[in-house]
Amino acid sequence: MLKYVKFSLVLCALVLAGCDERPSERRALREERERRESKGDLVETRQIQLGNAASLRLDIEYNGGYLTIERETTGLLADLKLEFDREENRPYIDYDSSSSAPTLRIRSPRQRDGDLTFKRFRDNDWRIKLSPQIPIDFRIDAGAIDGQFDLTALKVADLNLNVGAGELNLEFLEANSERPSLSINSGAAEMRAKGLCNANFRRLDFNGGVGTSRLSFDGDWSGDGRVDMNLGVGKNTILLPRHVGAKVHESGSFLSPISLHGFRKRGGVHYSENYDEATGRLDFDIKMGVGHTSVDWLD
Repeated sequence: MLKYVKFSLVLCALVLAGCDERPSERRALREERERRESKGDLVETRQIQLGNAASLRLDIEYNGGYLTIERETTGLLADLKLEFDREENRPYIDYDSSSSAPTLRIRSPRQRDGDLTFKRFRDNDWRIKLSPQIPIDFRIDAGAIDGQFDLTALKVADLNLNVGAGELNLEFLEANSERPSLSINSGAAEMRAKGLCNANFRRLDFNGGVGTSRLSFDGDWSGDGRVDMNLGVGKNTILLPRHVGAKVHESGSFLSPISLHGFRKRGGVHYSENYDEATGRLDFDIKMGVGHTSVDWLD
């Protein structure tokens, strides 16, 4: 067990060192990309009309770099601006509107050497804007990214997200009209999510590897939802709104302490003090590896 702990600590240090980048360096990189873009070099743009599409499946495979997803405001189905560092990393774009489920595929070329660190791909910058008018099924596989996913006002039908390393910010700042399942796999990444109750999910599966997570369940919530969490090595924070009742079943060891504030234990399960009278409830099943998990309340 001690060998595993030492290995995990070393792995954490390596991940943090590999992903470190100062804000001034990021500004310089973006300025360089803007200069390159002004020359028309190494940029793929695509505007896709909404047409008669009633839904969309978005399928992304991204080796690494910056990745921004947000809503489109001019009536298009999708507006793509994909910058890349060299010709062999030119992305593949395909939109199939012929099937009953229109699919937009955006993919990086396959990497042969397995080097998927953020520093290698930091000159890549994909910016994707999507229509808020139709339900979207998200399927995203990303390597080492700095991701900004603002899904506010989008109709998220389902979300399946796999991130290898880096940083990811996920936001739902308005109530989602759909009732999705959310699946998030975070390998060696710093994960921050805001407005998760606004996502209106049926079920949320979160798998954390090596890194930190801060999951805020703010937003409107009524009814019931289930959250399954498998946490590896790191620090994890869960924040709940006071109008939501929560039930927490947790399992781990002395290497994975959990702090719960405002809960009472009954029959081996932790219940929030407002659980019985709350009109909206969340049931958590939390499995912990090495690290600390905190469940607290939003002010």
